[in-house]
Amino acid sequence: MELENLKLDYQNTGKAAFNKETILKMISENNHPVVKSIKIQLLIETVLWTIFIVVYYDIFDGHLKSVLWNFLLVTAILFILVHNILGFKIINNPINGENIIESLKNYQDKIKTYSNFSIVSRVFAIVILLGYFISTITFTKEKIISLSFIALIFPIQIYLLNRVWAKRKSQINTILMKLKE
Repeated sequence: MELENLKLDYQNTGKAAFNKETILKMISENNHPVVKSIKIQLLIETVLWTIFIVVYYDIFDGHLKSVLWNFLLVTAILFILVHNILGFKIINNPINGENIIESLKNYQDKIKTYSNFSIVSRVFAIVILLGYFISTITFTKEKIISLSFIALIFPIQIYLLNRVWAKRKSQINTILMKLKE
C-alpha cells in the first residue's frame, strides 16, 4: 500500500485501531527499502561469516594459534551470527501494538536497541579478529605501520556503520511522523 493511501485509510477510520491482521496485510504488501537493505546486509554477512568459520582453521593456521584465540574467534563469529538471527527476527515481526502508530513506535525502539547491539558486536568481532591474526606474529616496523593503518580504519568503519544505522532510524522516524500528521 502506498503511504498516502494508508494515511487516507487511517484518517477515514476516525483514528480507530487497526487489528493485527490488517497491519500484517499492509506490511506484506509493502516491501520497504530500509527493511529490504537490512535483510540483504544480514543475509550476506551470515553467509560470509559462516564460510569464514568453516575455513579459518585450515586457511588461517588455527592449529598454530592458542586454544584461547581459537575459542575467542569462534565466539566472536557466533556472536555476529546470533546478532544476524535476532535481526531477522526483529525485521520479520514488526507488528507489536494495538494500532499502526504504536506498532511503528515499538519497532523503532527495537531498531534503536538492535543498532547499538550491531555496532557493539562489530567492535567485539574486529578486536578479536585483529587479536587472532596478530597473536603469533613477530612485530617489525612494517607490521607496526600496517597495524597503525588498520587502527585508523577501525574508527572510520564504526563511524560509517553508525551513520548507516542513523539513516535507517531516521527513515523510520520520518514515516512515523508522516503517519501522525
